[in-house]
Amino acid sequence: MDATLSKLNTRWVIALTLAVGLPFMAAALMTALHLRVLGLGGPDIAITYGAVIASFLCGLHWGLVLGGRAQATWLLILSNVLCLLAWAGALLALSGWPQAALGVLIAVFLSLLAVDHVLMRRGWLSAAFFRLRVVITCVVVACLIGVAALT
Repeated sequence: MDATLSKLNTRWVIALTLAVGLPFMAAALMTALHLRVLGLGGPDIAITYGAVIASFLCGLHWGLVLGGRAQATWLLILSNVLCLLAWAGALLALSGWPQAALGVLIAVFLSLLAVDHVLMRRGWLSAAFFRLRVVITCVVVACLIGVAALT
């Protein structure tokens, strides 16, 4: 890993980042097996957790700007728009449109990855972190597509 991640325990960063995918995988499995937990099905879990994780990623962008690593008002605005879209996806699900909500979340996660690619190219995110983001985004998007296909 590069200098940014080497300051932290790289194994923990990788493990915790990949652990983010576990609830998405569980949601896909629950959907495939028609299981419910606490009265919630796989789509419910994927959508609510997806909105939370998307919001977290938007917060990382705010941290870059507020911490002085990135100088970009556009990043603050775009991260707010993407956060609001993730929330709108959750609202779509509550309104009886789970597949639309999953589509919105897929678009949000791919958009966040595209933003992170720009940030990495500008030197505001490390290449190692971006590679990790590509892996976890692929896992998340694959799970969301699976949930949508089975819903």
